[in-house]
Amino acid sequence: MLTGKLRKLLGVLCVGAVMPLCSQSASPQPASPQPAPAVSPLTVAEPPGTIASLLAKAKTYLGTVYRYGGMSPKGFDCSGFVSYVFSSVGVDLDRSSGSQARQGEPIDLAHIQPGDLLFFSTRGMRKGISHVGIYLGEGRFIHASSWGGRGKNCVKFGELASKYFAERLVSARRMVTQLTTDEKTP
Repeated sequence: MLTGKLRKLLGVLCVGAVMPLCSQSASPQPASPQPAPAVSPLTVAEPPGTIASLLAKAKTYLGTVYRYGGMSPKGFDCSGFVSYVFSSVGVDLDRSSGSQARQGEPIDLAHIQPGDLLFFSTRGMRKGISHVGIYLGEGRFIHASSWGGRGKNCVKFGELASKYFAERLVSARRMVTQLTTDEKTP
């Protein structure tokens, strides 16, 4: 169920054609000179630019062909794409979307943030998780899609406001906790 802020956000989004954002990549911020705080296994001790770096890396693969079982820029499936991108910031994820849906911290769908993983059931709710994408913010995500016909099976943007994805969104997980310079070492 979508609630509150997310529902309002999704209400104002336009559902339409995939819009290229190749020129809108974020640049990573320089590392902080302060020592890294102690971290849990879910936290990556990276500078605050980690999420921006992750999203920028994901966007570099826009248009990369979909390939079932693919885990490289020669071709990705959805979980292979997510795993490959997260490995660029030192986070090792399981291979399948179903396994990835059990990693990290569960996040209420009303509180998703850029970099969170979104999990979908595209084969019917009884069959479980079958698709994953990386949330970009503003109701958009990036994923390796096998849908869309010849020439459209590729890494592309998706809209949570689209009826297809809104009806199939099951859960979200946070794999990277972005550290800020305000956090104290325990």
